[in-house]
Amino acid sequence: MMNELSIFVDESGDFGSYEPHAPFYLFTLVFHDQSNSIEDQISHLEHGLTDVGFDVKHCFHAGPIIRREDV
Repeated sequence: MMNELSIFVDESGDFGSYEPHAPFYLFTLVFHDQSNSIEDQISHLEHGLTDVGFDVKHCFHAGPIIRREDV
């Protein structure tokens, strides 16, 4: 079986003027060898979502939390 490496790149923040409530610019790289299953981690996330009352297919985005924005 051939190995396949997946790479996910994400960024959050702004290069504009400094804002005290969001002073950081984040750059993230995630590398995943596709021959290593993440099924256990996905299952853990799904159980956590249902434990707090969300549907397994619920979508969430942490950007507003990081930037301390209102709902």
